[in-house]
Amino acid sequence: MRRLRTVGLEEARDVVVVTPRRGLPELMHRALADTGALLHGHFGLHGGKHTEYFIRFRALSRSPQLLGLVADHLVSRIEPDVTTVIVPESAGFFLGDALAQRLGAGIAVARTDLQRRPARSLYNGNVRAGDRVLVVNDVVTTGASLEPLLDLAADHGATVTGVLVFGALDGPGFRAILNRRGVPGDHLLEAGPAWTLHPPDLCPACGRGELPLLPAAELN
Repeated sequence: MRRLRTVGLEEARDVVVVTPRRGLPELMHRALADTGALLHGHFGLHGGKHTEYFIRFRALSRSPQLLGLVADHLVSRIEPDVTTVIVPESAGFFLGDALAQRLGAGIAVARTDLQRRPARSLYNGNVRAGDRVLVVNDVVTTGASLEPLLDLAADHGATVTGVLVFGALDGPGFRAILNRRGVPGDHLLEAGPAWTLHPPDLCPACGRGELPLLPAAELN
């Protein structure tokens, strides 16, 4: 496995595209660099692709001030009438908890499987028929890992009113899933042109004989 290193500010600006809002790009780039949340190495993602970069959201969430700013930016993008926030049993919990506090909502935690992917069952909390649910996670690739959480809400007779994530590496893929499911959503950042995702058989690092960290989510 390639040695891990944290990414500095200038590289973060090249790698990560932040949704244009006043002051937000500089804030997010500095947060990723200062907290050591953005890593460079060789990583395997939930969806099967490999990449040279990974966002360790747990590192960013250790700062209550930064976590609060992220939550404030995201919560402004949805309708406030939410009764329950569904999060996976992973680092996404910290963002979901911050959003639930701002919305005065309850929180329900979905189980994750052995590969740290969200599952279609509850670990803690409750989702009830008639609940208005917000689905939250930290960083997703296309957003396909959100589908079990959306199905979990439907299984309990709840209505999903929105999906919020800190980062969607494949922004168009994330938006396509939301459109297909008929659910509004938002995110703060995406992978920039310098951040490429490769199928394993086309991964340059694998071609050099470097083993990836699988799954990379274990870093959170």
